[in-house]
Parts: sequence; structure tokens; C-alpha cells
Amino acid sequence: MLTWLRSRLSSPPLPALPAEEVRPTWADELLEALQKQSRSVVKQGARLDASLGELDSRVAALHDALKASAAPAATPAIRLDDVFDALDALDEARRLADEPHLAAGLARVSERLCRFCERAGYTRLAPVGELPDARLLRIVGTEHDTGIGTGRVTRVVRAAIVAGTTLVREGEAILSQEGGTDEQRLGH
Repeated sequence: MLTWLRSRLSSPPLPALPAEEVRPTWADELLEALQKQSRSVVKQGARLDASLGELDSRVAALHDALKASAAPAATPAIRLDDVFDALDALDEARRLADEPHLAAGLARVSERLCRFCERAGYTRLAPVGELPDARLLRIVGTEHDTGIGTGRVTRVVRAAIVAGTTLVREGEAILSQEGGTDEQRLGH
């Protein structure tokens, strides 16, 4: 009885495995094609991952470059208007200086400031003795002819400043006129 019970409780015998069937050739070809495609997808994924890493590093570098270039823009730029005004004041002081050594010292200071402006890209135009250029100078007065010719610039009150071909600051000048009256004419 025990044997009978054991036979009933034990698992039924497994069916016999069928004899190995021969796989068709198309199945092997399909398996090989799938393996090639899988390897190709893995390679493309690795390339894509490398490209994304490189792109990310380039974007980070551009971001850092923009930060670096934006920082100086936030700081106030050097205002050269004060230098230009100082040069005009030096010219007037040199014109009024009674002693030659004072005028020579003022001229040297003026030359150094002019070189500084030229290195910054600005050219100062003070055409004393020349005919005025209406694009650069505004005439603000007249003086008696001082021997340089009528209609020519005798004094530059405010020099014109150009950067390349762009007018940065309009100049102001006084012209010579024929000696018909005894008074100077300044302004309008």
C-alpha cells in the first residue's frame, strides 16, 4: 500500500523529448542578421553617447566664455570724454602760457595723452590753420585775421574726435575773418 501511495504521490514521468529537429536555414540567417543589427545598435549608441558628451563639454565651454565676456561688459568702461576735455584745456593753457618752457611741458603732456587716445582707437583732429570741415567742426566764433588767411581755423575750442571713420565728438572752432570790425564775434 505504501508503494501504491508513493506511486500516486510522486510526479508523473516526463514525456520523452522528441528527436532534435533540423532547423531551417532561414532561421540561422535571421538569427545572424539580428545579432549583426544588435551589435550595430550598440556601436551607434556608444557613438551617440560620445557625441553627446563632446557636445555637452562644448556647450559648457561656450557658457564659460559667455560668462567671462559678459563680466567685463558689466564693469563700467573707461570714459575718454574727460581725457578729450583735458586735452582741450591743455591746448588752451599752452596758447595762453607766457613762458616757453611751460608751453613745452604742456605740449609734452598733451602728446602723451594723444598717444594714449590713439592706442585706444581714437584720433583727435585740431586743424589749426586749415579750412574747416563741416562734417567735423562747428564754427562758434570769429577773430581778426591773424596772418593765416581769412576763413581758416585760428583756434580749436573743442577738438573733433574720430574712431576710424566714425565721428565720436563734434569739434568747435573759431575762424579768422577780415579786419572790418574791431570786435570778436563768439557764439551766435
